[in-house]
Amino acid sequence: MDPLALSALALQEPWRLWTGHLAHFGWDHALANAVALAVPFLLACPPDRPRLILVLVLGAPLLSLLLLPGLGADQYRGASGLACALWALVGLRQAGRRDSASIGLMMLGGLALKLGAETVFGSSLLLHPEGWRTLPTAHHWGALLGLAFALPPWPRPRAA
Repeated sequence: MDPLALSALALQEPWRLWTGHLAHFGWDHALANAVALAVPFLLACPPDRPRLILVLVLGAPLLSLLLLPGLGADQYRGASGLACALWALVGLRQAGRRDSASIGLMMLGGLALKLGAETVFGSSLLLHPEGWRTLPTAHHWGALLGLAFALPPWPRPRAA
């Protein structure tokens, strides 16, 4: 078992809540995740980029905690759940802007198509090498976290 992968041991070894997203099934898996993470960073408006970093830092352990009950004796490796979070966040934020609404809607539509197909077929539609396992639950939880992080912060009280 990979010492960095997310597993039931994360409750005794809390670093796994973050490192499970760094561990991968190989270089091709890591490269696919890096590209999926880079696209939202490239498409995000500069003021939204700190929010993306916040999602990576705070979203990683939250996503891990959401995945733990369903893992059982298995393990999770990869950043695809975080990538789905970033796609949802950037898609929703861009969809709300007049100048980039079409980009946001395309991102949200692509993500919805991916999640819907994974729900229907039970696994990823992308071909991947032997031993590389996908966890559609990570993608679904990641997208929900991304939508939550996309919400504007609580309004600040104004002086009367």
